[in-house]
Amino acid sequence: MHLLEWFLTRPFDTASLPTRVSGKVMLQDLRLVPQFAKAHGVVMSIAFVIIFPLGALFVRTQKIKGGVWIHAACQLIGWILTIAGLATGIRVGKILDRLHNNAHTILGTAIIALLLLQPLIGFVHHRKFMMTQRPGPWTRFHVWYGRVLILLGMTNGGLGLQLADNTRAGTVAYGVVAGLVGVAYCTVVAFFEVRKWSHRDDVASDVGLEERSKSPTP
Repeated sequence: MHLLEWFLTRPFDTASLPTRVSGKVMLQDLRLVPQFAKAHGVVMSIAFVIIFPLGALFVRTQKIKGGVWIHAACQLIGWILTIAGLATGIRVGKILDRLHNNAHTILGTAIIALLLLQPLIGFVHHRKFMMTQRPGPWTRFHVWYGRVLILLGMTNGGLGLQLADNTRAGTVAYGVVAGLVGVAYCTVVAFFEVRKWSHRDDVASDVGLEERSKSPTP
């Protein structure tokens, strides 16, 4: 039986227990773990499996006026959710002494730390784009930086379920949903990347034909 299950079935008063036993596990706060862990999993899943992918794809697929601001709003909501998820995750990690001593918490903290830079990178990209009206290095960096973080976040969700010793059904359900979303996301990204490069080749070919047509015939 896990320590948490054992503790929750005990009839005695938690106030009489020592604050920390068995390493750094905080027994007095163990009752908070289920609600904090559930909140952590829910908000992180919503952010990385739903909001971030949709916000990223929206700006690529929906060329409408103000689309960039809809994209920014979606990503900001996801960004706020990840901060809330980080806070609840840190709380659970401290209670169970699982903070930064396993792959999930280390990778998760790194992802959120890198994610904190994305709004700034996006702002710089937007300013540069407005000045030149064409994509540049900051655009490519902003786009691919976000794509990598989204996929890492999805993957880390699976590591979190393993760490929490979640039910097999719950782990499989997350794996299926996150996997389908991840595959769909990568497919759409690949489609637009191929189309973009194909368009560039067509433009280059048209320019070449135009230049040759202007050349004097020998």
